[in-house]
Parts: sequence; C-alpha cells; structure tokens
Amino acid sequence: MEPEWLSYAEVADRLGITPEAARSRAKRLGWRRQMSNAGRALVLIALEPRPPSDQPVTPRSSPGRKVDPEQIVTALEGHVATLKADVERLEAQLAAAEGRLAAADHERAKAITAFASLADRLDALAAANQRLPWWRRLTG
Repeated sequence: MEPEWLSYAEVADRLGITPEAARSRAKRLGWRRQMSNAGRALVLIALEPRPPSDQPVTPRSSPGRKVDPEQIVTALEGHVATLKADVERLEAQLAAAEGRLAAADHERAKAITAFASLADRLDALAAANQRLPWWRRLTG
C-alpha cells in the first residue's frame, strides 16, 4: 500500500488502538512526523487495508481486571480487622501515656511543694541574717 500522512487519531482508528498508543508506536518505530497546516501532528505510514469484519487486536476501552465482588469484600474485611487491631494497640499506648502523665503531674506537684518550703526557709534565714550587724555576719 502507498504510504500516506495520517493524524494519530486516524492511525488509532485504523489500528484499533488509542491515539496515545498510536503516538507511542510512532515514536517506538521511528515513523516520520510533520505538522499539518492545521497544527496537528501527522505521521507517514503504510497500512494494509483491514477487512470490515476484522476486529481490532485490543479494544478501545481498556478491559481492566475483572474482580469478584466477594474478593473485594474479603479484602476490605481483612483491612477493617487490621485497622481495629491498630486502634486497640493505639488505645493501649494512649492509656499507658496517660498513666505516665498522671505520675509526672504528681511528681511535679511534690517538687513544687518542696521548692516552696525551701524558698520559705531561705526567706527566714535571710531575714534572720539581716538582723545581725555586718561585722557579726562576717565573723560568724
């Protein structure tokens, strides 16, 4: 057959593939390309005519993978079980962290009380020390 210039959409129609697949095939096989006056890319290709009864090798729409709905439900149930286990683990970690926080709060309260009593004692010592003359404080 005589080579002719076709757009990617026309090549795709003749080969029974998508225009993107036609573009990839043109790059892969090194077909000559040029821009038309309308600004569309054209490729030089020599195609044999197809009989009307001939079906394309690949359908236009991708068939995708046929998945059984029961498999999806089983997979989702497994995922839900995993998520529930994660929630239980995280709740246990949260409870342990809350326990550590309560213990730390108790220790903090004890430390504040101890520091307050130390501050009172220091104030009392400073007040007693101020009553003595400087030379008595110096000689002790």
